[in-house]
Amino acid sequence: MSEQTNVFIHTIHRSALNVTGNHINIISSELNEYPERAFFLVAKDDYIILNHLPDKDYLDYLINIGLGTRNILIPSIQGDTLSDRIQKDEQLLAFLRTLKKVVLHPYISTQAEIQLAKKINATVNGSPPSLTHKVNNKLYLPVILQKLALPVPEHQIANSLSVIETAKAWKAKYKKIIIIGEHSYGGFAVWPIKNENDLNALDLQQCKNQEQFLVEKMYDVLYSVNIQYYIGVNIIQILGLTDQILDNQLKHQGNIYPSSATQIEKIKHYSHTICEELQSQGYRGLVGIDLIETIEGEVFAVDINGRANASSFGLYVIRQLFPDSQKHFKILTHLKVEPKTTFSTLKHHLGKKTLFDRESGRGILPYNIGFLQWGKFSAIVIGNTQQEVEQLIHEKF
Repeated sequence: MSEQTNVFIHTIHRSALNVTGNHINIISSELNEYPERAFFLVAKDDYIILNHLPDKDYLDYLINIGLGTRNILIPSIQGDTLSDRIQKDEQLLAFLRTLKKVVLHPYISTQAEIQLAKKINATVNGSPPSLTHKVNNKLYLPVILQKLALPVPEHQIANSLSVIETAKAWKAKYKKIIIIGEHSYGGFAVWPIKNENDLNALDLQQCKNQEQFLVEKMYDVLYSVNIQYYIGVNIIQILGLTDQILDNQLKHQGNIYPSSATQIEKIKHYSHTICEELQSQGYRGLVGIDLIETIEGEVFAVDINGRANASSFGLYVIRQLFPDSQKHFKILTHLKVEPKTTFSTLKHHLGKKTLFDRESGRGILPYNIGFLQWGKFSAIVIGNTQQEVEQLIHEKF
C-alpha cells in the first residue's frame, strides 16, 4: 500500500465554535495563531498549513528535539479563515494536487474542509460536518447517555426565555448548579452558580431568543478527567487520560498526566461505550470525553469534544518522544509574560536547565507561542515524576 500524505489544517471556524456572548471577541484576534498548535501532532514528513511563517528560532528548536516539520505551506490569498484562504489560492491548490493520497487533518471537521478535499482529490480524517456539529452540541450528551443506559447527570433543558426561572428553581433544590450553553469552548458559555450573586450577575442578553441551555446539578468533584481516543473505521484507540485543571469558573487551565482518578476502569468503560456509538454513526478522528468522579464515588460523562483537545498535544508529544518510558507532564495555559516577547527571549528566561531538553527528557516545552505578542503562551512541563514537574513549575512560575 502506497504511503499517504498528511496535511494538517488547524483553523478554528467561528461557526463551528458558535461561542455565545462577547467571548468570540476575546479569542477572535487569536484565531490566526491556533494552526501552529498542529506542530505538536505532525510527523517530520507531514505538511502543515499556516497563516504565516512561524518564529524561526522556535521551529529550529522543535525540529532539534524531534517535533514538527519544515513542510510548511502559507496561502498567499487573504480570506476570513485559513481554509477560505487555501481555497482561493490556485497555486497552492495546484501544489496540493501533486501530492500522493492526501489526507486532510482538520482541527474541527467542517464543510470548508470537505470542499477543500474535493478540490484537491483528498480525503478528510474527520466526520461529516453535520455529525461533528451534533457531537459538539452540549445538549447531545444526555441523549447519547440515555440511549446507552449510562449514568446521566441530573439536568433540565431550558431556552433563553426560561433559563433564569429554571436556574432559580434548581438552585433552591441543589444549592449549587451549572448552566451550559449549546456550544462552549474552553469553559466559555459555562456558568457555575454557587450563590445569589452568581445568578444575579448572569447576563445572557447576547443569546438568541430560542437558544437552549443545560441546567445541571453541580456535583462535588474529586477528579475531572479528560480521556482521549482516536476513532477510525475499524479501530477505537485510547490515547491517554489526564486530570483537568479548572478554575473556580470551570474554565480550562491545563491538564495533569497521568490521571490520579480512582475509578479508571469505569471511566474507560463509559467512554469506550460512547466511542462505539459515535463510530457506528460515522465519527472519525480525535475525540475527547470529559468525565467527573464525585466524592460519593459516582462517575458521569459531562462533555464530548469532537476535535483535538488541549491534552491531545501533550499526549502526542509523550508518545512521539518517549514511546518506551513513563513520563509525567502538566499542561499549563494562559501563562503570562511581557507583551511582544520573542521566543528567543522566552528561551533565555527559561534557561538551559529549565527549557525542555531531549537528552535530559525533562523541562518546560513552550507552545502556543503565537500568543506571545499578547503576553501569554502555554507550556507542557515534562518530568520523570510529578514532584519533578512541580519543581520545574515552582522554579519559573
